[in-house]
Amino acid sequence: MLKKLLLIVILFSAFLLNAQVTCVPVFPGPDDNVVITFNANEGNRGLVNETGDIYAHTGIITDASTSLKDWKHVKFQWSVNDPSVRLLPLGNGLYSLNISNIRSFYGATPNEKILKLAFVFRNSNGSKEGKTAAGEDIFYDVYSTGSALKTLIITPTTSTIFTSVGQNISFKGAASVSSNLTLTDNGSVIATATGAKELIKSIDITTEGSHKVTFKAETGGNIDSSFFSYVVPVQLVPADPPVGFELGANIKGDSVTLLLQAPNKQNVFVMGSFNDYKVDTKYQMRQSVDGKTWWLTIKGLTLGQTYTYQYLVDGLTVADPLSTLVLDPINDNFISSLTYPNPLSYPTNKTTGHVSVLEIGKTPYVWKNSNFTRPEKKDLIIYELLVRDFVNRHDYQTLIDTLAYLKNLGINAIELMPINEFEGNESWGYNPAFHMALDKYYGTPDKFKEFVDKCHENGIAVISDVVFNHAYGQSPLFKLYADGSNPSINSPFLNVVATHPYSVGYDFNHESEFTKNYVSRCLKYWLTEYHIDGYRFDLSKGFTQNKSTEATASNYDQSRINILKNYHQVIQSTTPGAYTILEHFCENAEESELANAGIMVWANVNYDANEATMGWTGNGLSNFSAKKRGWNDTRHDKHIAYMESHDEERLMYKNAQFGNSVAGYSIKNDITIALKRMELISSFFYLVPGPRMLWQFGELGYDVSIGFNGRVGNKPIRWEYFTDNARKRLYNVTRNLIALRKNNPAFKTINYTDADLATGYLKAYHIQENDFNATILGNFDVAAGDINPYFQKTGKWYNYLTGDSITVTDKNAIIRLLPGEYRIYTSVRQPQPPGGYVRYTVTSTDDFANEVNEFMVYPTPSVSHNMLIGYNLSKGGNVQWSVYNMVGQPVHFSPTKSLPSGSYQDELNVPLPTGTYLIKLTVNGAIATKKLVIN
Repeated sequence: MLKKLLLIVILFSAFLLNAQVTCVPVFPGPDDNVVITFNANEGNRGLVNETGDIYAHTGIITDASTSLKDWKHVKFQWSVNDPSVRLLPLGNGLYSLNISNIRSFYGATPNEKILKLAFVFRNSNGSKEGKTAAGEDIFYDVYSTGSALKTLIITPTTSTIFTSVGQNISFKGAASVSSNLTLTDNGSVIATATGAKELIKSIDITTEGSHKVTFKAETGGNIDSSFFSYVVPVQLVPADPPVGFELGANIKGDSVTLLLQAPNKQNVFVMGSFNDYKVDTKYQMRQSVDGKTWWLTIKGLTLGQTYTYQYLVDGLTVADPLSTLVLDPINDNFISSLTYPNPLSYPTNKTTGHVSVLEIGKTPYVWKNSNFTRPEKKDLIIYELLVRDFVNRHDYQTLIDTLAYLKNLGINAIELMPINEFEGNESWGYNPAFHMALDKYYGTPDKFKEFVDKCHENGIAVISDVVFNHAYGQSPLFKLYADGSNPSINSPFLNVVATHPYSVGYDFNHESEFTKNYVSRCLKYWLTEYHIDGYRFDLSKGFTQNKSTEATASNYDQSRINILKNYHQVIQSTTPGAYTILEHFCENAEESELANAGIMVWANVNYDANEATMGWTGNGLSNFSAKKRGWNDTRHDKHIAYMESHDEERLMYKNAQFGNSVAGYSIKNDITIALKRMELISSFFYLVPGPRMLWQFGELGYDVSIGFNGRVGNKPIRWEYFTDNARKRLYNVTRNLIALRKNNPAFKTINYTDADLATGYLKAYHIQENDFNATILGNFDVAAGDINPYFQKTGKWYNYLTGDSITVTDKNAIIRLLPGEYRIYTSVRQPQPPGGYVRYTVTSTDDFANEVNEFMVYPTPSVSHNMLIGYNLSKGGNVQWSVYNMVGQPVHFSPTKSLPSGSYQDELNVPLPTGTYLIKLTVNGAIATKKLVIN
């Protein structure tokens, strides 16, 4: 089916693709000598004005090719500048390539059927490419002996021409064999030739409107035809669009009003499934009085029906830059129907490239948690994740099924890496194509809404990572104003050259009113349509027109401040209290000014935290004092600290690669010790006031390098870590620390002392709020050490994580800490941690035997979902059980219960699909596992 679909696309697009390449002979056979002429002025114009040599990267499509990407017999690798594929410059952007016998040149066997020649043209170092206008490979058909009658339009070289009355169009068409040739304009015959292979005609333009010119060849009962269109636009009087409409599509009942900002363009038409993708003056857009905006109202659409559409702008076909959903003719074919059920069909044989989607009269999603109260900024515990690398099915439904795990951990916000339409499917998402369209690779719009709704039901805010520093080549904003492979000098959206040294893609000009309108529209849309709770702006340092170097990019920039404040105000005016978070990393004066406006900024503590976990904290190498930035205490609620994000090397990976080691204590070689170091750093990280963020699976000690499979390549999904006792212990410690800071207001105070966090191996941190005090101690050395705890008072102190207590008679009495040991003392006993008390050593099977006399799951195998979990507690204590599938993903958690000794029987009444599961029983931190089979 896929191969058939690709062949349809090939046949439809052949005329468009051949516009950049002509061939002599026009209808080459597989054993012909041919001359290929490449026109660098056509297509993407990536090689326009190239002064150096140009080479053909070329191969063939044969009957063995599975797709247009499956080139056979490729001549030389991309970087090889072989003279046999160097083009001869002819002047005026034209280049030629002589191919002596197609089959011999490519090395095809006599039995292979050659269907097409395939090309990408490039400069000598491969930095510039000549491809189609859509950025695709270029193909030219090859005709076998006895092929059916074929026609080809040689000129004009584009499928749609805009012209005016009084002009003329030079036409030249060819047939593969001598035939009776006819040329018609909207059905009226304008030229004929008998027994000819070629027809030439100058077509006079006499009337306004849309014209289809058809070139037909007929011989011996065989007929073939090709066509192109020309349009004489109607002279519409400029007028402003109706008041109250936004840029993009505005659906009202059975009509839609489309608004496109495209200044300095001459004519814009709408093509879509409502007019069979024909260029029709009935769908010609009217220009606003100021010339900046084009608009059209289309009435009489069918309620409940989904339509697709594109814009034709001065002959260039693009999707709506402000699409809310797009169809991709290539990448959509690889999206699972489980992830995106019942996908809309692409308008094959009607158009090419991305198309925009219109859903007329769609039943709106019914929100169940529309009154969600967002966590205060200072209380945020954000869990950053990439859907693709977090759940195996990379979809929102699986995320919904995993919310119990995250809620149990205690986080109150999820930050999703970009979910708007990006190029391809497998991506981190920082290559945006359409900023306002949901990428279908992760699921449907309604399923994403359900995910947000479920998050809110569980007290979790949803933050979207957005990329407004740049756009990529598939973006209509680039295509509309492209000059070859770069934005044109008159682009109202993009800079020809980025103003800062960190940019990728095409850099936005955020001082342009058009960029501001575009970004503001996108920001408002996601907040209102999907009820998300805020944004994290990627590379916000780049939102400036002031040119900089790496040495100056972080300097105070008033223009950048003004731009970001403006976007923040757009967010606040749309959804008061929504979060604005910046990946900024500029000087304190600028970040403080932004913080004073209510904006939060990222604060990377990865280096210092990792030096500490690896045991290299001496000589001031690890300073994770919250005050080291020099900010006032009142700014800590705007300073989102993180030990790991998507951009940092994983702490546990570096522990295993570079950890300090001495006899009897090796961070590098003992994973249990390395994980305990993560507990140690977490006890300081989570208990400092201010918002915090963790990267997916950090709570389980994820230890796969960021460089695995390439930086942005797929990473292993490690749900099985949750079944490992030492890793589950880290999860529970993290959970307990989050619970302590969330449930005790003292950990939100600015009354703390962290001077001892700056230097040395032995670190202490103190909190004092009213009658409550806390002292956190830790030894980051690889040897035991003595620390002065500086307790704030004498009396009883309680170890929060273990439940033990000590009586302090001397506030400065030295405490000896083992390497990697940490203690969290509070002057008031806290409730038992939700993850249970933990020992300083990892629990073993013997530990479980000391807690439980008996543990069973029955009946199994079973055809019922009503299982019983039986256990006999020898001592009593904190009990929880959980269910996992065989890839380690959590399916169900029971509430944590504090029980006395005795026998218990719990009912597991959860609908589970047929399969094998693991039941884990945790008692006082000790764990045992039983298998459960559902037939």
